[in-house]
Amino acid sequence: MSSLKEQLSSLPQKPGVYLFKDNRGQIIYVGKAKLLRKRVASYFTKKDEIKTSILLSRLADIDYITTGSEMDALILEDELIKKYKPRYNVSLRDDKSYPLIKLTIKEEWPRLLMVRKKENDGALYFGRYRGGMVREVLRLVKKLFPIRWCKEFPLRRREQPCLYYHIGSCSGPCVGKIGQESYRQLLKGVIALLKGNMDEAEAKLREEMARAAQEQDFEKAAYLRDRIQLLQKMMEGKNLKKAPAPRQLFAIEALKQALGLKDAPMRIEAFDISNIQASNIVGAMVAFYGGVPLKKDYRKFKVRSVKGKPDDVAAIYEVVKRRYSGALASELPLPDLIMIDGGRGQLNSARRALQVSGLASLPVVGLAKREEELFMTDHRLPLKLPRAAEELKLLQRVRDEAHRFAIGFHRQRRSRQLFGA
Repeated sequence: MSSLKEQLSSLPQKPGVYLFKDNRGQIIYVGKAKLLRKRVASYFTKKDEIKTSILLSRLADIDYITTGSEMDALILEDELIKKYKPRYNVSLRDDKSYPLIKLTIKEEWPRLLMVRKKENDGALYFGRYRGGMVREVLRLVKKLFPIRWCKEFPLRRREQPCLYYHIGSCSGPCVGKIGQESYRQLLKGVIALLKGNMDEAEAKLREEMARAAQEQDFEKAAYLRDRIQLLQKMMEGKNLKKAPAPRQLFAIEALKQALGLKDAPMRIEAFDISNIQASNIVGAMVAFYGGVPLKKDYRKFKVRSVKGKPDDVAAIYEVVKRRYSGALASELPLPDLIMIDGGRGQLNSARRALQVSGLASLPVVGLAKREEELFMTDHRLPLKLPRAAEELKLLQRVRDEAHRFAIGFHRQRRSRQLFGA
């Protein structure tokens, strides 16, 4: 057994498949492992079990194949057992295979099915999965993406929707509650999820949520928001943005229309300057995504170019230029909209800084406090939105947060100066 123990010590601590061979070189047992060395070593500590003792009495050599994951090892184990039919493999010696998930993409209203065999029928296949796992995957996918649960083909029209529709797990194509385009968008998210592209799956849910919010279907948008939050909990190790509320998405879409923007301003960055008699002049930038503060992207600036007297126009130029050129330009993503706390002068100053930074195409607006007027570079007169407009309230929240952040930084700097900290 000394040679076997030497082989055992050389096994890697990686997932893979191990092959036990007899003295004729024939494979007598195939197994899979999350950690090869640990799993094979366990056989030598269980010799009091009859089946293990018999297996070890015929064992003369150990071979192995490493894999990328435990799931890959599981599938390879299945294939090797079918190929070599080892005498001591009992549970997997028949011709049953691990099941696949089938998406009937060619149908009018595609379904998700569990199948044993892949056919040349134009459908999409995913897996293989263990029997219990495939059912868990199917439940999870349908919980995240409300595609139909029924297996009938073709789908029959009904007068009343089923229970799955009433509990929010089906979008109700059988009763005309969803159109072909929206259903296909859900399927894109399903495909991304089954391929392991979690970010893309989330993006598809966000698109549908934004569409529902634009149509003021806030109940549907809230449901999709909850699905996004569920998906985020599954995405371990990722620092994802909080899912925006439906009304915030509606405000974002309304702001896009009001300002004539090409893209919805999901990410907004706002700048403010704080100073008292030109002492400790500071700038601050806040970032919002989907109407939600993204505090990890907030930034503070000590203004260096302004001395002697307050000059918010010059300070804005410096701060905006520093944000969109140099290290910060590559550290943070670009916004869909830039907002400056101020009027025409501050806006023009920010525009010059963007031009110097090579980002003249970025949309930028100024929001003046007194009359709550919006200044835009391509409009001679300011835009006045209704005081009750959701898009104006969104901009006010962003502006007020930038002001709060700038004031806080200024007070911090002044305290340090007063107390010599």
